[in-house]
Amino acid sequence: MKITVNKLDGLKRVLDIEVPETKVKETFSQVYEQIKKEAKVPGFRPGTAPRNLLEKQFSKVAHEEVIKHLLPETYHEALEKEKLDVVSLPEVSEVNLTGSSLKYKATVELRPKIEVGNYSKIKIQKRSNEVTEEELNKAFDEVKKLRKVETLDDAFAHGLGYANLEELKGAFKSQLAIQKESANRAQLERDVINHLLKNSKFEVPQTLVERRIHEMQHEIKEQLEQSRMSKEDKEKKEKELEPKIKEQSEEQVKVFLILDEIAIREKIDRDDNMPNKVMEFLFKNADWTV
Repeated sequence: MKITVNKLDGLKRVLDIEVPETKVKETFSQVYEQIKKEAKVPGFRPGTAPRNLLEKQFSKVAHEEVIKHLLPETYHEALEKEKLDVVSLPEVSEVNLTGSSLKYKATVELRPKIEVGNYSKIKIQKRSNEVTEEELNKAFDEVKKLRKVETLDDAFAHGLGYANLEELKGAFKSQLAIQKESANRAQLERDVINHLLKNSKFEVPQTLVERRIHEMQHEIKEQLEQSRMSKEDKEKKEKELEPKIKEQSEEQVKVFLILDEIAIREKIDRDDNMPNKVMEFLFKNADWTV
């Protein structure tokens, strides 16, 4: 198979692929064999029609099937042969199947070479999940405003299904601890991410960024559709969010690629749960300070 790789801007490459004639002929034979089994040709029993008649009647179908079979197969062969690690689906163009000759172009974007700084001893400050009296009192003050009561006592606790005020405080404290733990975890992850972003260098594949932008735009549009805002206000809001969406999309792609690179280096499974697994690995190997 003849393959020529041409560099475009950044990480984009165009593969000019020419499939060997023997491969094309072999695929045509397989396709026509399948057509012969299923085709209804007047004067012939199923599976007995000669090739020349099938070519006259099913030429278009055969061409489509050959292309459908050979494009994905030869594309992956080309990637393997040229040792190309791509991050995007190919944009296939200029497909030309004439006789036994098949040529086409595939535009792809390569995975960048990612330089990740030292990630084995990231300095992280521990945060307490314990709820302070001040935090508990603040929560009770908010309840007073919402319920429009001056004092919280046993009677108030009874009204909420608790035995007394102490039991209500205990329930509040437990809930606040869960919320605090979640907030602390989110902040710890943010600290790690900021460290990784600061200490990593690589060119960001724009195909992935554009895909993420499209996904975020779709998510925001769905959220706005459920709101009671006017059409004009929705469109205005979408326009206002455009710069933020682009910025967030680029950062999210960067973070994913960095975590994926760490997963490769540390032999962590690259499944759907990969980001969480890598984050746990980073926490486990971090330099924790009080």
